[in-house]
Amino acid sequence: MNSLIDRLRELFKFARGRVLLQTCYRGAKVGKGFHVAWDVVIHGPDRFEAGDYVYLGPCVEVAPLVRIGNYTSLSSYVVITGNDHRFDVPGTPIRFSGRPESVVTCIGHDVLIGHGAVIMRGVTIGNGAIVGAGAVVTRDVPPYAVVAGVPAKILRYRFDAAEIARHEDMLRQPTRYGGALGRPY
Repeated sequence: MNSLIDRLRELFKFARGRVLLQTCYRGAKVGKGFHVAWDVVIHGPDRFEAGDYVYLGPCVEVAPLVRIGNYTSLSSYVVITGNDHRFDVPGTPIRFSGRPESVVTCIGHDVLIGHGAVIMRGVTIGNGAIVGAGAVVTRDVPPYAVVAGVPAKILRYRFDAAEIARHEDMLRQPTRYGGALGRPY
């Protein structure tokens, strides 16, 4: 019985996602298994790209020109924003100073971004990184770093060099649903 309920739930999520991509997020480029929760805002969806099995949690807000790698999860209330107002024009209020040229924000494969984190536009978050809940990311995050705080600072790394190599080998394989070595999530 649970298997049937799980299948129906997955089918509903898939259908809901397809409807949203054809209506609210028209032009977004997403891979298989893309899931978007409720109240997600994607600004400039025609300039949004997400890989396979990407999850955007409830109330996420994404600025234009964002690229997200495979297996990445953004928890609820994550915001990718900022760096989009000119403030360096003497004699002109910020409100009327215009906007600089847009910049790309890149989030790698297998990244986890915690609840309420703020990611400033234009940063790159490397593969396998973890951003702690409530962190404010103002600079690039190296691959496999665990960062937290305001502004976000490196606390440690997820894996040692051998484990990173093994994980990178997995990320180079074709994407698939499920855990490592065939174990389901």
